[in-house]
Amino acid sequence: MADPFKTRWSGIGVGGALALDFANTLDWRLRPVPVELLRQYPDLLRWAWSAGALDPAETRTLMRWAEEHPRLAEKALAGAVATREAIADVFQAVSRAEPVPRTALGRVEAASRAAWNGRALEPASPGATWVWRSGPVPPERPEWAAALDAVRLLTADAVQRVRECGDDQCGWLFLDTSRNRSRRWCTMEGCGNRNKARSFYRRNAARARSG
Repeated sequence: MADPFKTRWSGIGVGGALALDFANTLDWRLRPVPVELLRQYPDLLRWAWSAGALDPAETRTLMRWAEEHPRLAEKALAGAVATREAIADVFQAVSRAEPVPRTALGRVEAASRAAWNGRALEPASPGATWVWRSGPVPPERPEWAAALDAVRLLTADAVQRVRECGDDQCGWLFLDTSRNRSRRWCTMEGCGNRNKARSFYRRNAARARSG
C-alpha cells in the first residue's frame, strides 16, 4: 500500500473550503469521462492528511486498518465518494443559482449527522470546543469532516461566493474571495492560462480568415 506521506495532494486549498476541495477530487468533472482521483482508500487518506482532516498518527492508524480490512476499506471509500458527489451536486447547484437537489442534500445531512455523533464538547477557554471522540479512528472520518464543512458553508453567508470554474470541462468548485467577486478560474496557472491561449488562438484564426 502506497505511503500517503510521500507527496501532498495536488490542488489542496484551491477550493478555499475543505468541502469544495473534496468535491474537486473528481477531476475534469464536466467531461464525458471525468478523471477519478480517489481510486483506492489510501488515496482518500492522502487527501485527508494533506487537507488537515487527519493528523499523521490517525492516517497511519487507518492505513494499517485498511491493510487488514481491504473489503471494509473499499466500502468506506465508496461511501466517501457518494458523499463527495452529493457535496458536488449541492454546490454546483448553488454556483449556478439553481435549486439544491434534495437527494444530494439528504446525503450530506446524513453524513454530517453521523459525524456529529462522533464528536464531543470539551472545556476550552473561555467556553468549550468540539473535538472528535477518543477511541479508534472511524474509517469514515475523511467523509465526515467534508460533510461537516459542507454544512458549515451551506449555512454561512460565504455560500454566496461559491463558484464553478469557467472552463467548459473542468467543473472544479471554489470560494470567490476576490474583492469584486470576479474570479473565473480554479487557477490562473491551469484553466485560466489554457482558456486565454484558446481565446488568443481563436482571435488570430479569425483575423487570418478575414484577411
